[in-house]
Amino acid sequence: GYIPEGLADTDLTRAVLSFMGVGSIEGFRNYYAATLNSANPQTYAAWIRMGELSIKRATKEFTLDNEFVINGLKYLKQNILLRTTLQKNHLRESTKEILNHSGIEFIEVEPFLTAAYPICACYWVGNQPVIQVSTTEMSDSTFLEAVYHAVAHIMLHPKRTMCLIAPQGSQQAAKMQAENSAKENSNIQEDTQTQQIQIKLAKAKCAEATRFAQDMLLSEAEECELICSGHFEEPKCIKYFAGIFRVRPGILVERLQQQGKIKRRTPLNELKQAV
Repeated sequence: GYIPEGLADTDLTRAVLSFMGVGSIEGFRNYYAATLNSANPQTYAAWIRMGELSIKRATKEFTLDNEFVINGLKYLKQNILLRTTLQKNHLRESTKEILNHSGIEFIEVEPFLTAAYPICACYWVGNQPVIQVSTTEMSDSTFLEAVYHAVAHIMLHPKRTMCLIAPQGSQQAAKMQAENSAKENSNIQEDTQTQQIQIKLAKAKCAEATRFAQDMLLSEAEECELICSGHFEEPKCIKYFAGIFRVRPGILVERLQQQGKIKRRTPLNELKQAV
């Protein structure tokens, strides 16, 4: 609905660039650089742009209080079980409440019906940090890990850092181009080397955000204690440690699957709640 139908090629190009908020093809390439590893980069870029259009640019300079944000994440992880879960979107509503209170804009945007859905993206609109999540149903463990990963990028990395988390669960690092683009006289080899450095930096940032999310949801010591129990394939064991660690059982199941301790297809998946 943002781009009229039946436009000529030239007018359609202008309409697309206007929708994306850029003034050139190069600007468009830079804009959706974070989506290039996704299943459908054009659709994902448009999905992110739809969220951006709903955000008002902050007029004042704003600095995140990282300690305050981390305390909010700890509260979300530990106390979410103490509140009623009768409402299906309870976890999403609590996440929005906590992040907005911390200064991070949390929004939900419906994915396109004809393409694979994204899980989450984070970006900046002026001075405003934004976390955008798909309205598509997902497990509580997938939702929380994606949100914590996005928060890590916002807290730990420069404002121009952008991240997209694709549905297959692998964290897609933002491959944003350098702030100052290469001059016309720069040779291809120099451009290639610069691009390779940028990709390595993006991967390092993504790995750092992944470690942050995993440690926040379940520390290495807690993970070892669960595995060393020797009964982690039993539902009673998962529920027991979930109570001790004060986390959702789905978090423990997801971590065990990531570590290859249990298969992706297991009856323990029933402990994951849809959100």
